[in-house]
Amino acid sequence: MAAQRSERLVNLVIALLVTDRPLTRAQLRDMIEDYRRVSEVAFQRSFERDKEELRRIGITVESVTLDTFFGDEVGYRIPRADVELPPVQFTQAEADALATAARVWRESVLDESSTSALVKLRAAGVEPDTEAGIATQVVTGADAPSFSDLWRATIDRSRVRFGYRGGKKRTVDPWRMALRRGRWYLVGRDVDRDEPRLFRLSRISSAVTTVGEPGTVTSPEPEVIEAHLNRLEPPEPEEVDVTMAVAPGVRLGVMTTRAEWDGPVPEGYEVVTGGFGGYDEAATAVLRAGGRIILLAPEKARTVLADRIQAVLRLEEDAS
Repeated sequence: MAAQRSERLVNLVIALLVTDRPLTRAQLRDMIEDYRRVSEVAFQRSFERDKEELRRIGITVESVTLDTFFGDEVGYRIPRADVELPPVQFTQAEADALATAARVWRESVLDESSTSALVKLRAAGVEPDTEAGIATQVVTGADAPSFSDLWRATIDRSRVRFGYRGGKKRTVDPWRMALRRGRWYLVGRDVDRDEPRLFRLSRISSAVTTVGEPGTVTSPEPEVIEAHLNRLEPPEPEEVDVTMAVAPGVRLGVMTTRAEWDGPVPEGYEVVTGGFGGYDEAATAVLRAGGRIILLAPEKARTVLADRIQAVLRLEEDAS
């Protein structure tokens, strides 16, 4: 009976939501099977109970007086604005960030959720750029076959054991998994050494097994874990000045000043000097411009750029 009533309530809500005009009791009785199968008196009682139940859960059935040839009649409707959630608005940058996050999850333990999230974004009219902002392909499968087991153990707060760097067994209380510079790491307490350690997943050399019961691992405060993960971050690079010839319409994203240059530059290009957080950052800006920026000086910056280009060419040769 409970299932039948729930179905009737759902049908009533749908009928009163999709209509473009208020519906009379007679029309509702004709549309909903449960109402048709009972007497008029039973229908009236059932309809009143259903309205009260909907009101109790926050859905108000609105009564509207209708003009008819035979006098006033009451119609019913549910204003859509009263029950619909406001649409979630994402900027293009936010949608791209969500798409980027979804591309990270390659393992089956997370793939279904990330795929569902992308489907919902597209259904809402937002087309995420799934290629934006990814400089390197993040791989969790072949690179880290232990990913799924460690992920589940971290969620379950279960102690784990695995071989690491040549087969030496490590027993670890997992605290968190983190992605740093395209690689997955596990941060946790090395039980044998009784100290916090970082483990790169690609260096795990055996299957991961759980030890003991779930819920036995206690993690420290998030600030403590972050402090250990920060050891993976490179030091802040010193700002360097780079001289470039820039095509019209190209935006560098850094402050620039006009510069003098004695050598030849393409017609229409402007010679500028800009400050970057290291030569790698400058090389990235040049590569992203797709040939519309020429890196002129210093020589060290040109060497870094040449090395980056050679690395890409070697990858293409290996793939062919």
